[in-house]
Amino acid sequence: MRFYFVILFTILIGTYTVAQGTNYKTITAIQADTLIKNHAGSVDFVILDVRTSGEFINERIDKSRNLDVNSIYFDDSISKLDKNKIYFVYCGSGARSSTACNKMIAKNFKQVYNLQGGISAWKSAGLSTIKGAGSGIDNNLISSLLVKIYPNPVVDLSTLEVEGYLEGEVKIEILNALGSLVLSQKMVPGRAITLNGRDLSPGLYFYRLVLPQNQVKSGRFQVAR
Repeated sequence: MRFYFVILFTILIGTYTVAQGTNYKTITAIQADTLIKNHAGSVDFVILDVRTSGEFINERIDKSRNLDVNSIYFDDSISKLDKNKIYFVYCGSGARSSTACNKMIAKNFKQVYNLQGGISAWKSAGLSTIKGAGSGIDNNLISSLLVKIYPNPVVDLSTLEVEGYLEGEVKIEILNALGSLVLSQKMVPGRAITLNGRDLSPGLYFYRLVLPQNQVKSGRFQVAR
């Protein structure tokens, strides 16, 4: 009997330990403000806004980074983050951030904090927010964007397509080898535009993908006859 009790006790302790190690912490806005102040300037502390990029640009907590939890690239993007850092996660009301926290814990992130009530609770507590474009679009989202030109080299008609997830329009710019702009056009990721090789002289060209917060992804292609 004692033997079975020891086994049961060991299982319960093990289960409790696992549960303790796989939970995120939900904190109030005031606690979150204290957490941020205690880690001010630390490279090991990340404020993660998991709303859309539009919501993020409209209003956000200062020094936060944006990674939309509903993006098809969210799981892949968080896999590239440092799991040993401390993450404070928020959304609009707390629902999406809970989803994000669960995903992060499932990927073995060590310390994750969820803002109860989201940015709405943050503002209700009299805490400040900032607005406007910044540098907060997550670099993993940018790196996931792929510009495809096919066929390449461009001879007659080729398709230029941007693959990946990013809300809203981006601007594609085409420059010749001398750096002169020959094409500037807005487009939506997931859609394509046509490059007409007959409108371009043979040679080396560069493209620049200009993102909503003026971040740039670039590459090059050839035009041949």
